[in-house]
Amino acid sequence: MYVVIAGGGKVGSYLAHLLVDKGHDVAVIEQQEAACAALSDWGRALVINGDCCDLGALIDAGIEKTDRFAAVTGDDANNLVACQLAKVRFKVPLTTARINDPRNEDVFHKFGVDFALNSTNVLATVIEEGIVVNDLIPLVSLAKGKATLVELNVAAGSSAAGRTLRELTWPRGCVVASIIHEGMVVFPRGATVINAGDTVVGLVAPEAEQQFREVFH
Repeated sequence: MYVVIAGGGKVGSYLAHLLVDKGHDVAVIEQQEAACAALSDWGRALVINGDCCDLGALIDAGIEKTDRFAAVTGDDANNLVACQLAKVRFKVPLTTARINDPRNEDVFHKFGVDFALNSTNVLATVIEEGIVVNDLIPLVSLAKGKATLVELNVAAGSSAAGRTLRELTWPRGCVVASIIHEGMVVFPRGATVINAGDTVVGLVAPEAEQQFREVFH
């Protein structure tokens, strides 16, 4: 998969490293020369020193062949414009944006950004629900909070370990989207076995989160 990231700061740099380690081809567009130099020294991603809202910079990054586009700069206006250009002008199948100001979330949804990650809301959920490491971790809020993409690590003592998906009782309002097993992404079916140490990625409605968590305890 080819991914273009707008923003090469701490978030963009971490995302680039993560995606490259998973075997994807990555290009990063960044205005700050120091950040570009650090990514260039790393040498495993294409680095474009430019403005992510500039057509030339997007084309140089390979936007015309991009499978996924992520705008993660610290400026919401730039993230929105960059996603709009990727989606409308270059027909990128899926766009993701970082939202720095929660008040802007409705605007991102209104203009068709596929995934708008409001880190403030995610943090609030973590604080409110007392989510801890190895428990249910929210990744992306969808449809204004009507569903959340979450991940959960399957502990060794989990009652779900060693059982197939069809053997488990699932609450209404949730679906298992994928399972990460030994570093490989599995798109599960009913006969797929859940193993201790797996990471389960689910799409869950707010009212089903507790029941989804209990399936793995």
